[in-house]
Amino acid sequence: MFPMTPISVGEGEAGLSYSGVYVAAERDRVLAELSELRFTGFVGPQEKSWVVAVAGNPLGKVARKKRRIADVARELAASLETVTLAVEVNKDTRLRLWLFDGVDTLPPYDSNPPDPEGEGGLRLDDFGNPVMTGVFVDNDDVAQSLLTTFHIEDEDEKLAELLDDDLGEDTSESERLTEILRVLALPTWIVSSDSLPRRVPGGPDKDAFTRLGAGKPGVQGRVAEALTKPARPKRTKDR
Repeated sequence: MFPMTPISVGEGEAGLSYSGVYVAAERDRVLAELSELRFTGFVGPQEKSWVVAVAGNPLGKVARKKRRIADVARELAASLETVTLAVEVNKDTRLRLWLFDGVDTLPPYDSNPPDPEGEGGLRLDDFGNPVMTGVFVDNDDVAQSLLTTFHIEDEDEKLAELLDDDLGEDTSESERLTEILRVLALPTWIVSSDSLPRRVPGGPDKDAFTRLGAGKPGVQGRVAEALTKPARPKRTKDR
């Protein structure tokens, strides 16, 4: 299913993490909302109907009130009354997708959900039957939600197959994500977004991005971002 040649992620290193949100809205409106949310990251240019914002902290808090990338996508969808898609790749071994349409939350996707028990095996009830834990999401439902929301026809059911495929030794979640984005007709350069603030391979020039620090651009943003980071404890000298 996946191409044999590996996709270059950033500077070609394997196992990188990155996240971002696709927003179907005008860039000025997206910037205004991200500023209100005190988002930290890079906001790309308008690309047809879409704007991509890349998180400065791929797997952690990216906006005020401890919001992560999925929270930001939910807020943007509701406030802008539009469609948003949040993507998160964790060390190229786990891909997560969150889709929002206005105030509606659609089925999420997780390529490698954690074991709810924390250990291998199933938890059994008193009668020896497996106990269902967590919320099961059918990948066919995820695929259908994506296709319907993005108005995409997929007669060969390629998207559902992509979501279901197990990764081989020579493939990565960046490759899966690239193929998914191609089916949905979305920009694919986010898989190389770790190169920011330099030019993104296969994507916009560095000057096309606006860097926000706690919602503020430029020097103010850098200062605001620094102030939001926890201070490192001072090292004490041995006596």
